[in-house]
Amino acid sequence: MMSGITAQEKKKTQASRKGKKAWRKNVDITDVEEAQEELRSLERVIGKADDLKDEDLFTIDTTGDTDVKRKLAKEKTLRVDEILDQRSAVPAIKSKKNAFKKPEMTDKVISKHELKTLKRKIDNNAPMAPKKKTKKAANPSTSYDLWDDTPVKEAPANDFLPVKAKLKAPKTITVKPTALEHIPAVATPEGGHSYNPSLEDHQQLLARANDAEERKIEILKKLQEQLSYREELMQLANELATSEITADGKIVSLQADDEEEENDGLGNPPADNKATKIERKTRQQRQKAYRLAVAELEKKQKVQEKGIRQQIDKLREIEQEIAQRVEELDKLVDKRDERKRENDKKGIRKLGKYSVLELPVDVQLTEELCETLRQLKPEGNMFRDRYNSFQKRNIIEPRIPVKPSRRYKLKEYERRAYKNFDQAEEIKKRRKASAAKK
Repeated sequence: MMSGITAQEKKKTQASRKGKKAWRKNVDITDVEEAQEELRSLERVIGKADDLKDEDLFTIDTTGDTDVKRKLAKEKTLRVDEILDQRSAVPAIKSKKNAFKKPEMTDKVISKHELKTLKRKIDNNAPMAPKKKTKKAANPSTSYDLWDDTPVKEAPANDFLPVKAKLKAPKTITVKPTALEHIPAVATPEGGHSYNPSLEDHQQLLARANDAEERKIEILKKLQEQLSYREELMQLANELATSEITADGKIVSLQADDEEEENDGLGNPPADNKATKIERKTRQQRQKAYRLAVAELEKKQKVQEKGIRQQIDKLREIEQEIAQRVEELDKLVDKRDERKRENDKKGIRKLGKYSVLELPVDVQLTEELCETLRQLKPEGNMFRDRYNSFQKRNIIEPRIPVKPSRRYKLKEYERRAYKNFDQAEEIKKRRKASAAKK
């Protein structure tokens, strides 16, 4: 019995493709050959497709297919549609509704305001119900020109679905930042940077480098003063080193205890633990102490008055110093405001919490200057200059290098091998010592 499957419907077995020869022999190129045959047939009938225009290749059908119309005409209508078509198109007569009559099926109570509006509508012959707005149905078969560049947009199928708005590009996308216009990308070097500069330019560059180094030294001095101990703290540290703290929290110096022990060693009798009796002063002694206190007070008053007189004499000098200090502060404020205005004009802003660091001045001393370009030694770093330029022009946020640090310290453990090694070394030493004694 032969099966109903023909030879064409049978699954083709894949031939071997191992090796170049077998691949070339057994590869299936029927699709490529069919496509080429179609192109050849078109060239035979029409010619080359590159020489033809779009109007020759395509046509727009405006009449439609006649066969489709005939098929639609042959189709019979349903019996239900025939019955419905036999009915009269004239609407049935309906009884007029009484506007003042309360409906029976509902529990709604008509208010006085509604009655007034209904009466006014009846008097003016106005329609009782509001007209419903008829929406124009969108024609799905909207026609447009195929070759037109701007086709007509089709209306959305569902009005309730949200329409995605197109993203608008910001206005500033085409505006160039002001910082890039005012500040050059590559700063031109000064005359002192030349390999054979003039004397004035070189001296000016040396003065700039000197000022920068002096500023660094002043900053370091201030930091050292802040971090260093004061003299009072050093004296306190020395006192604490030569003293002990008792249980009551009092500080007892060890030097005084040593002196007392030395005195006791010389044969001095120990002092009585009992409190000595306070002797009462005589009248003459009290008067003398009073006179001394009054004289000390008068002396202090005279010194204070003398200091006030000296300050009054130097009042003009103090006023001049204050006025000079105020002028200096005003100048600093003006300079700061002027610098801020210039930066605003240039478009320079502070990005982040760090400011742009000043680069060190690349300068050569008079002894290091060379006569020819071959003897010239390169100075500076191009990568550092480019990075600093990006920061100045507000392209990159200024940062400070952060060194990696551990949150917790590493724990150290002594392994068993090291313990055994130490024990073995001690045993060897003992054996050598015993052998040397023998």
